[in-house]
Amino acid sequence: MQLPLSDKQIQAYQESNSRINIFEGSVRAGKSFIALVRWLEFIRSGPKGPLMCVGRTDATIKRNIVDPLYDLIGPTAIRYYPGKRELVVYGRPIILVGANDDRAEAKIRGSEIVGALIDEISIIPENFAKMLLSRLSIRGAKLFATTNPDSPYHWVKTDFIDRQNEIDCSVFSFRLDDNPSLDEGFKEALKKEYSGLWYKRFIEGQWVIAEGAVYDFFDENIHVIKNPPYNPREYIVGVDYGTTNATVFLLFGYNPNAYPNIWLQEEYYYDSKEHSRQKSDYEYAEDFKKFIDGKHVSAIYIDPSAASFKQELYRNGVHNILDAENDVLSGIRFQANLLMSGTYKICSNCTRSIREYGSYVWDAKATRAGKDAPVKRSDHCSDAQRYALFSHFFSQDGIGFGMSKQDAQALENRFKQRLY
Repeated sequence: MQLPLSDKQIQAYQESNSRINIFEGSVRAGKSFIALVRWLEFIRSGPKGPLMCVGRTDATIKRNIVDPLYDLIGPTAIRYYPGKRELVVYGRPIILVGANDDRAEAKIRGSEIVGALIDEISIIPENFAKMLLSRLSIRGAKLFATTNPDSPYHWVKTDFIDRQNEIDCSVFSFRLDDNPSLDEGFKEALKKEYSGLWYKRFIEGQWVIAEGAVYDFFDENIHVIKNPPYNPREYIVGVDYGTTNATVFLLFGYNPNAYPNIWLQEEYYYDSKEHSRQKSDYEYAEDFKKFIDGKHVSAIYIDPSAASFKQELYRNGVHNILDAENDVLSGIRFQANLLMSGTYKICSNCTRSIREYGSYVWDAKATRAGKDAPVKRSDHCSDAQRYALFSHFFSQDGIGFGMSKQDAQALENRFKQRLY
């Protein structure tokens, strides 16, 4: 069945003929779909030469580019070689590049490219994106890029979108109504699941400043419960380890057959400055064993930098220890969705965690530099929550691990389409 296209999608397809073509706007607005359709046309009829697809990680490239291309043109016209990081479409090889930090720039130095597609350019390192533009040196070369709105000081906004009339750049702005495949009921439900900063960016498509509380919608009357609602099927733990800073252990219950199905049940908080005494790794390990005693803990997510404490836990017979996924903004967005959907609640005895929701704020200095980042203060419980929730229930390939495939797919279906 052929999907209908909106007027905005048709315009973007027909007029994206500049050197730089940016498809930006709200979530689920149809921008990524039409960018892929336009990319396919460029592959088929554009100048000869090397091609490249870029995403934050190999997993996001597969999820946001490779899989949708299979759906669009079928397996006979496309071949995917993950080991070689290569995609062949219509007989043309395409290099796949994950650009998750500044070191990614080295991957494309010396390359000459005729066409590139960047998935979510606003979360790609600036030096990588600008190096890639310098590699698009073949006559007729073009860049196609998608993005959700970010800070108005973000380099994508200031250097390209705001200067589109000065440089060879076309910008196509999408809103929910520009996606003809969405029914009104879904759009209304989607609007209710965002608030504050996220609503302005991901629903209204505005490039607005991150200011005030990170979770500005948090309401103790809604998000805090007196007791654990059900018997958990399993527990998970998030750990933010500190030496001069506080150390936090958080215990989460999970029951996929209940609602809410995730809750923060207990917390451990020790600040050496408050007690005028720093504990050793051994003492923390002893405290940790008492904290989880008698609990069926399936996974323990710890700050990746806490190497000494992880080793001490291993020596003390604690297992199922995993490095936490530390993508701060994606983790915040994911946790915000869990809270707003009602899937995640906090028990009232977790007083430190509740208190931090009022003091966990955006960093104004980072905002002025075009980056979204929380202030690194009063954030230990917030970090431990993010480590556990994002790492366990939304892994990099979009499927939560530490769960059955059926449970993971249920959560994936709920959140995958909302986050990107």
